[in-house]
Amino acid sequence: MKKLLKKHLKLLITLLILILIILTYVFNWGNIKDRTVDKISSITIPFSLIVNPKNVDQDVTPKSIKLNDKDFEADKTQSINLVNTINNNYKTTKDFNFLTEKQDKSLTDKIKKQSHQYIHDVTLLNFGKDRKGKYLTISLNQYNDTKQIVSYRYRLYHRKSQILSVKYLKQTSNIYPPRFIIPDVKVGDAGINNSKNFMQRLKTAVINSNLTMNNASEPGNFNQIAINLGLSADKSNKGLYNLAKNSNSRVTNYGIVGYEISDVPRYSRVYIKQLSKDEDYYYTLTYNRNSKKFISFQKGIISTDNRTK
Repeated sequence: MKKLLKKHLKLLITLLILILIILTYVFNWGNIKDRTVDKISSITIPFSLIVNPKNVDQDVTPKSIKLNDKDFEADKTQSINLVNTINNNYKTTKDFNFLTEKQDKSLTDKIKKQSHQYIHDVTLLNFGKDRKGKYLTISLNQYNDTKQIVSYRYRLYHRKSQILSVKYLKQTSNIYPPRFIIPDVKVGDAGINNSKNFMQRLKTAVINSNLTMNNASEPGNFNQIAINLGLSADKSNKGLYNLAKNSNSRVTNYGIVGYEISDVPRYSRVYIKQLSKDEDYYYTLTYNRNSKKFISFQKGIISTDNRTK
């Protein structure tokens, strides 16, 4: 009998606790509802998404290179030594053993198109780095019985003194052999490792101007921004305009994908890639190593690869 009463007492206590919980919830329902509504109303939606749904950030950024290279003098020396080795080997063997069989045949066919044509020497155009690794660009200079010198240009990816792969770039000609690297000139302040901070400044300037996406109406709007950044307005306004026009709302859809160094002119060039839904865009940020300043931000890839003299 005592056990039965004890069991009933436990059930009664449990029931009373449940009734108290239910009554507390009922009497406080108004407050709970108000707090829930207040919490929901406190969540803000970015204004840019309401005004222009196309401004939704995709959080897509191109894969960038690591800007941690320090000894550019050593990189230049390695590039010069590699070209000297190529020249010496060619004088001995009359062969470019760094070319693939297909590349070698293509070069031979071009040279044999006319008589009295031959490769005289190899000159170094520039050296740099992209996402594939460090490279140097060379010109195989073909002479004949005219004043024109034909330049066959190749990009050689290397690891120190070892050539890893070769890419054919283009053919051009001039009355002078191309030479944009001077052996006895120091690289000096390359400016490469400062480019990331400079691009952050550039990004902030574009965002603060409110000239992004649909607000970027014409290149002339960016003249003052270029001047404030120390850049040439005439050379940089189109680049800044295109970067802003094709940016997402936070201007985060770009990355540094390469750099290149030459002595003639004495520039370091940093290459920027920007992703968009329709296509990819490229820009060149140029650093003058004489004045130790970034001087322009231009649309497209600008390189001594494309110069003839």
